[in-house]
Amino acid sequence: MKPFEKYFNEDDIIRQICSLRVNLAKRRSKKHLLHLLTSNPRFNYHKEAGKRQDNALLKYQRDLNSLLTKILPPRKKWINLGEKSRTKKIGTPLNSTEKNLYSLLKTIALYKKKHPTEKWLLELNGFIADIRNSAFDPNYHISPPIVIPKLKEKINKTTKNECRPLCMYAVKDRIILSITNKFLTRYFDDCFEPTSYAFRSRKDMVSYKTVSHHDCIRDILTYRQKNNNSNLFVVECDMKKFFDTVNHDITVKAFYDMLQESSRRHPEIDNSVAAKIFMAYLNSYSFNTNVPNESDLNYWQSYNIPNGFFGWIENDDLNQYYISKRHERIGIPQGGALSGLIANIYLNNADKKLSKLNIFYSRFCDDMIIITNSLNESVIAKDIYIDTLKELKLFPHKFTEDINLISFDEHDNLHYKPFWIGKSKGPYQWGSISEINFPWIGFVGYEISYEGDIRVRKKSLLTEARKQKKIVKEIRDAVKIDMRKPKGTATESAINRLIGMSVGRITLHNFESTSADLCWKNGFRELSMNKHSVLQIKYLDRNRNKHYYKLVKDLKEPEFEVKGKARRIVHYNKPFSYYFQVLQRKMLS
Repeated sequence: MKPFEKYFNEDDIIRQICSLRVNLAKRRSKKHLLHLLTSNPRFNYHKEAGKRQDNALLKYQRDLNSLLTKILPPRKKWINLGEKSRTKKIGTPLNSTEKNLYSLLKTIALYKKKHPTEKWLLELNGFIADIRNSAFDPNYHISPPIVIPKLKEKINKTTKNECRPLCMYAVKDRIILSITNKFLTRYFDDCFEPTSYAFRSRKDMVSYKTVSHHDCIRDILTYRQKNNNSNLFVVECDMKKFFDTVNHDITVKAFYDMLQESSRRHPEIDNSVAAKIFMAYLNSYSFNTNVPNESDLNYWQSYNIPNGFFGWIENDDLNQYYISKRHERIGIPQGGALSGLIANIYLNNADKKLSKLNIFYSRFCDDMIIITNSLNESVIAKDIYIDTLKELKLFPHKFTEDINLISFDEHDNLHYKPFWIGKSKGPYQWGSISEINFPWIGFVGYEISYEGDIRVRKKSLLTEARKQKKIVKEIRDAVKIDMRKPKGTATESAINRLIGMSVGRITLHNFESTSADLCWKNGFRELSMNKHSVLQIKYLDRNRNKHYYKLVKDLKEPEFEVKGKARRIVHYNKPFSYYFQVLQRKMLS
């Protein structure tokens, strides 16, 4: 393992900076595509930015843009990638974000070689030196992040609007924290149990890719197959406001215990600077001191959220652990670079206790599942887990058990609605459908039947359907007034965005390639071909087509004369469908 200081090499810092610039370009591109379709001032993001009520996020974005403009080459000077550079070594094409990243990296490398005195390059070199000096400065501290309200539901003007506090750090701090997280994740990885799947650096032994939620599902299926002739009992646990309730004192003790263990494993590595940065991160924020109050009306007005508030644990629940919250530090930043690592450190003791039992146990961040062929063992495991959470001062959702997981109507028909509502539940028997069995279990966005079929969790399915509707509505609203492009341009923009978010930026020339885009398809790679998943995936195709073709039908050509032939309506079927990309391609490969 390489020393901590090696992580702060120039190339890695430049890559971090370029990633920020490319992500900024991606967000700006979405706004620009809408702006091109209409001359409606509402969608002119250049002018609208100046009209919006100022808040900390807008100021942060302006400062970020100003810094990146100062230390990076202007967009028109970026090098165009050649044909070979647009394809990965494994033969799949780069997506647009990757193309922009490599283009920017090549541009910087060229200027370093041929134009080393360019003003922006000198500023970049100074910024890199500042990052290095700050990271290794004994007096370096991290300023508190800005707290951005993220609505949990659609905004309601008559009732209270609950939000989650997303945190964003200053650019220099973000880069230092990101690099430190990369080091500590690898440094601690041997201390974690293989039952922990989120925020890891360990590789899957088959594909040699970093483990993910897909591996959880494969391991559950393997356990199910090994216990094919046994009754199986399941416990599921989810926690209330996990990141907002992490206790700092407990975190510090767990962190230094892990530092000690890792020091024995890697005696050649100096961890002192990384530990200092970790503590600076922890000291920069706590929920009960940094999150704005409901009474801070100027804050909520600046984000146009009436009656906004950040939901937390009820006082009655908090009082079981805290006599007074005034002198406690509780909660870590949601969205902060080190928070995922803290989750693994914090829950590592629970992982170790459960891993000693004769059960299947898996944890993904704060979600946990237990499966065993013994009802008694499932009860023991659940009790150990709950007791450990109490030691950690955490708040699991109330467990729903046994008869409370089902209901009967007036005709004595069995219903499973209570089962799906509960977030923490069990022990319950996983088996073929009957009054005492529950045929499905849910974990990390998937659902698995006792027979081994895999489908999408209903919530994840409906979220994707809502995104489809939102994209079409954005374009419909944009061209409603002062449409300045032909109808075909607007509808083409809609279908391209719909396809990109669902199955990646594919074309008729590359649709058989494996897309590396951050799209819905790649979040559900483990789906199997079965009647349940087929119905779900075809529903997404139908829903996408419904919104797209309704837009095609409803839009009229603008009043100005459209030159040339009218665009042909393209039917984006099989190669671009969810069904082909998610399920059918597996059968053909």
